[in-house]
Amino acid sequence: MLYLDVCTRWNSTYLMLDTAQNFERAFERFEEQDTNFEAELESGEGWPSVDDWANVRNLGDFVEHFYEVTLRISGTSYVTSNNFFDEFSEIDFLLRDAQLNNNVDFNVMAIKMKKKYDKYWGDIDKMNLLMFVACVLDPRQKLKYLEFALSEMSSSEKACEMMQKLKESLYEFFDEYKPPLHCTCSQLSMPTHVSLVEPQQKMKRQM
Repeated sequence: MLYLDVCTRWNSTYLMLDTAQNFERAFERFEEQDTNFEAELESGEGWPSVDDWANVRNLGDFVEHFYEVTLRISGTSYVTSNNFFDEFSEIDFLLRDAQLNNNVDFNVMAIKMKKKYDKYWGDIDKMNLLMFVACVLDPRQKLKYLEFALSEMSSSEKACEMMQKLKESLYEFFDEYKPPLHCTCSQLSMPTHVSLVEPQQKMKRQM
């Protein structure tokens, strides 16, 4: 089925373009076999040209990234907090590359998208610090990756300040959980110690 585009959602744009590509040959056949096809579409905006279909494929490949990111961070049956920063930083890199595209229309569109992205995610100081904490606690990311990504998204000075703030927060979290964790480990170790000693004492008595 054909999908209708929703102007505020790139997901719907991708689904619309991805489905429309399947009908490229149908438009060619209509032009060859239906005498009314050309007359009816000429009264409107016309029918898709070869260049139009090329633009559909290029734009479809581009917005597919947004579609996949939305699926990954909108999951409800698995943890997503550790993926947020990684996905948003990927979008940032993607938009920066798109602004260098040779296609003028594509370039203008990417600039507008980057401007809107920066409105919400352009300043790392305005981002929730817990998003960085969740990223670091993911064994696949760690501090080195986060430091690299932040330096790419902003100045090196800002990235260093945020990393220092993050490390201080991580130390505070550790200090907060350390006392109860230490008590729990001590309690768990006592039965294990007793269970290992008792058999040895019994063997000595028997001997």
